[in-house]
Amino acid sequence: MKSTLTLGALGVAVMLSGPFGFMDRANAADRMEATSSTPVSTLSAEDINHIVDQRVQDILNNRMQPPPPKDFSQTPGLGETTQTPQRSKSQIQQQGVDWVTGGSVLQGGRTIYAKPFIRAPKTIVGGYMDFTISDCNHAGSRDCSEGLEFDQERFVPFFYSQITDRLSMGAEVEIEHGGPQGNQGDGDVKIEFATMDYRFTDWLNFRGGILLIPLGRFNLVHDSPLNDLPLRPMVSRLIIPSTFAESGIGIFGTVYPTQLAKVDYEFYVTQGFDGGSSQANIGGTFDEGGYRGNRGSFKTDNNQNKAIVSRISVSPILGIEVAGSVHHGKWDDEGRHDMTIVAVDGLLQRGPFEVLGEAAWTHVEGGNRTPVAGTPPQKMSGYYVQGNYHFMPDALKQAAPSFFSDASTFTGVIRWGQVDTNTQNSNNVNDISRLTFGVNFRPVEDAVFKFAYTLNDHEDDPGQRNGWQFSMATYF
Repeated sequence: MKSTLTLGALGVAVMLSGPFGFMDRANAADRMEATSSTPVSTLSAEDINHIVDQRVQDILNNRMQPPPPKDFSQTPGLGETTQTPQRSKSQIQQQGVDWVTGGSVLQGGRTIYAKPFIRAPKTIVGGYMDFTISDCNHAGSRDCSEGLEFDQERFVPFFYSQITDRLSMGAEVEIEHGGPQGNQGDGDVKIEFATMDYRFTDWLNFRGGILLIPLGRFNLVHDSPLNDLPLRPMVSRLIIPSTFAESGIGIFGTVYPTQLAKVDYEFYVTQGFDGGSSQANIGGTFDEGGYRGNRGSFKTDNNQNKAIVSRISVSPILGIEVAGSVHHGKWDDEGRHDMTIVAVDGLLQRGPFEVLGEAAWTHVEGGNRTPVAGTPPQKMSGYYVQGNYHFMPDALKQAAPSFFSDASTFTGVIRWGQVDTNTQNSNNVNDISRLTFGVNFRPVEDAVFKFAYTLNDHEDDPGQRNGWQFSMATYF
C-alpha cells in the first residue's frame, strides 16, 4: 500500500514538473496559479484525480484548435515570382525618389497579369437582364411584330469601381437580342455608357467618357427592372432616342436648399447628333422616322461643333419632382444648322399612387415640311403620361408567405402617349398614339414579372396593330 502511494506521488510530481507543465511558470501564470511547487503530500487522491482529468482535457482542447493562419503576404500572386515583392519594394524608391510608375517594371511572360485589380480587387460586377414574349395582330407595329415571338431583349453587365475616395468609374455593356449571331444579324453589342467621375463635393463633380444623356427622365432610368411596363414610351424611342449616349465631358452635382428640398443638375459638352449633309440628295439620314438613326459617333464628330446638354431637377419635398432639360448643337456635316430638343418631366408620389410623365419638342434648322433626302422635318414632338397603383393583398401574404412577403408588391399601370414626327405634315404615316394597360408583380423590388396589352393607333392604319406583351426582368 505504501509503495503504491509512493508511485502515485512520484507520478503526480512528474506531471506537475514534467512535459505536462503544470508547474511551468508561464502556464501557471496563464491560469492565475501560484508559481511555487505544490507539495505532493498535501494533495488528496481526489485532488490528484481532478488535476489529471483537467490536464488531459486541456491537452485535448489544444489539439482541437485550428492551426494558426498562414501569412500569405509573401506568397507570389498572379504575374509574380518568389522575389517580386522584395524586388518591387527595393525598386520603388532609390535615393528617396519614387521612380517605378505605370508599366516601367516588366516581368517577362507574367506581365499580362500585372494588373492592379488582380493584386487588390475592387471592382463590383452586376447588371440586369430582361426577356419578353409578345404577340401582335398586324405586322409593322413598333416593338411588337405580328405573331408569337420570344425575345432575349437585353443582357446588360454593369461594372463599378471606387478607385480612390474621390475617383470612381462605371460602365454598362448592352447585349441586345442575344448579340450578333452569324447570318441573323438581329443582335447587337455596345457600350451603354462608360464614365470616370472625380468628386470635389456634393454640388460639384467632374465626369468624362461615354455619357448617359440627361435629356428627359426616362433615359436616365431606362433599366427594365425599374419600369412597370414591358415597352418603352414612344417619345423615348423616337424623339429622345433611348438609350441615348454621347461622348463628352462635364459636371454634375446636388444642392440641398432645405432639409427636404433637393436640386440636381448635369451639364455636359458632347459630340452631338449626326444628321448627314444638309444639302438635298447628298445622303442625309434624317427622315420622318425619328432620331434613333442619327445618334452621333463615340469616336468622331461629323462637324467639329460640339453640342451642349443640361438637365435641372427640383424636388421641393419628398415625392414631388419636376425637371427641364435641353440638347442643342449643329446636326449637319457642314455645321450650318442648329438642332434643339427641349424636354420637361415630372413625378408625383402619394402613398400607393404615382403619376409620371415626359414631353419633348424639337426644332431643326434647315428642315422642311415635306422632307427629302438630307432635309429633315423641321419640328417633332411627343409625350406620355402614366399612372401606377401599388397594392399587396394581406390574404396572399397569409396564404403563401414564401411567395408573397412584405417586400413583394403588385402594380396596376395605365399609360397614354403620342408621337408626331413631323408636326407640319398631317399625313405623316409615322404618327402614332398608344394606350397601354398593364399589371406586374415584384417578388422583391429588384425583380419584376410584367403583363400588358397595347392598343396602337397608327396614322396609316388606325386601330389595327394591337397585341400583348409579357416580360420578366431582374437585376443581378
